[in-house]
Amino acid sequence: MSNWLENAESSAAEMEEQGGLKEELRQKKEAIRKNYLDNQIQYENFIAELDKLVNRVNDLPLDYREPFGKISHHAKDSRLDNHLNYLTSSKRIKKRLYKSVIRFLKIYTFKRIRVAYFTVSGSPGKMEVEIKENLLLRVRMTRAGENERFKYPGKRKHRKDYRFRLDLNNIGEKEAMDVIDWLAFKIKMEEISFFGKENQAGSS
Repeated sequence: MSNWLENAESSAAEMEEQGGLKEELRQKKEAIRKNYLDNQIQYENFIAELDKLVNRVNDLPLDYREPFGKISHHAKDSRLDNHLNYLTSSKRIKKRLYKSVIRFLKIYTFKRIRVAYFTVSGSPGKMEVEIKENLLLRVRMTRAGENERFKYPGKRKHRKDYRFRLDLNNIGEKEAMDVIDWLAFKIKMEEISFFGKENQAGSS
């Protein structure tokens, strides 16, 4: 027996749902656009301050940029047109760990990566900030040409992801400097001035 009726109903429901999602996306983009127009100066001034500090750091002699090397700053287009900017840095660390319960301690190289994202919010007068930190194992090839297998214990403990919603009228040099200090591995994430539940918009 043909099930064309069920298929047609299912297809119609999917189209209706997609239409609702498109409308929701349109409304969110419009809210972001309006917020940017109303607060463009504040947002762009903050991004410019970050960029100025990044350039100052990267112009330092290498001895002063240990252990992170350089901080990268990128602007990127996004589906929401929310003026995404992100900054990244990383450093390599070595840990002596057991590969297995029957093997001796072995030195492994890890990369600690820090990323900070900045976008215009859909909430009036606000900007969104997301800061991430992750510890990744540098995979090496074995003599047999295969990736070395190793599962780092407590993996989730070494991944942090926090989101904040900040008032564009109350951010400036202090907040920008804190982000740079964190990316330069001078302070911990929890020491950033806006790090706190009153500003938090989510975490994982």
